Amino acid sequence: MEHAKKRCELTQSQKLMVFTLSMSLYGLSSMAEELLPVMNLGPLVLSAEYFAFIPLAMCMLFHPFYTALGAATGGLVFGGILAGQFGGFGEIEQFIALSLGLFVAGSLVRDPKNKKQIAAGALAGAVIFHGIGSMADIQQVILSINDLQTVPGLAEILILVEVGSFLTAIVISGLLFGLLPTLYLVPLLNGKIEPILGVGARSHSQALPEKKTSDVRGIAKVLLLIGIVFVSDYLYEAGLNVEWQASFAKALGHQVLLINLFAAGAIATTTMGFMAEHKNRSLTEYSQEDYL
Repeated sequence: MEHAKKRCELTQSQKLMVFTLSMSLYGLSSMAEELLPVMNLGPLVLSAEYFAFIPLAMCMLFHPFYTALGAATGGLVFGGILAGQFGGFGEIEQFIALSLGLFVAGSLVRDPKNKKQIAAGALAGAVIFHGIGSMADIQQVILSINDLQTVPGLAEILILVEVGSFLTAIVISGLLFGLLPTLYLVPLLNGKIEPILGVGARSHSQALPEKKTSDVRGIAKVLLLIGIVFVSDYLYEAGLNVEWQASFAKALGHQVLLINLFAAGAIATTTMGFMAEHKNRSLTEYSQEDYL
């Protein structure tokens, strides 16, 4: 039992590999998301903004913290910096919303074979991700209420549009590109992908340690992160945002997307190669321990 417990814990090198793989795979999915068409239904925009079923599945199979942090970093690096642009405070909102949503989604799953837990985690992650963004947009409307009063009812309409966008995002991104693929991938990969890292598969008896839902420090951290989102959004509305766009982004055009696809694919392939080496090394170590 002690060996089984030990094999389900990640070493520092394994945490780094999980982080890097999540970063590169989410980078690939972000680039694929850019290729999908965007549909406009009146004021509503129908698009897959939460194309994250791969990091969702990884959060439910491995430690959710490192996977969530890796995916959020991948979105920042491949979707922003390597694309030659940085949105300033807007990037902070995206980073916090994605990492927090993925972390909560992975933490809710104690048994990767339990589809009810998977469904609850996937939906909770989508609600948190889109909910934070929608609340930040509604805050912008409230902060601009004096300017919007020149047109009676405009502020209320904009708030209703944000609520409608949130609901459509939950249906499209949360269900079609989150819940449904994750319900299939997590039970399928459980017990198959973990040995690549040289660790044992999570099961109901080897789940992550239970944490009290009344953990004051955990709630305080979540509230602090959400507070940072609102403060950064306020600074953006106040005109204090610092944006950056590289000259090569305009010069290369759509070729930047192909370069990022290649970079993310190369990092993912290299990481998997390191995983294969680590797997053989870990299996040898554990085999030797069995004889001690």
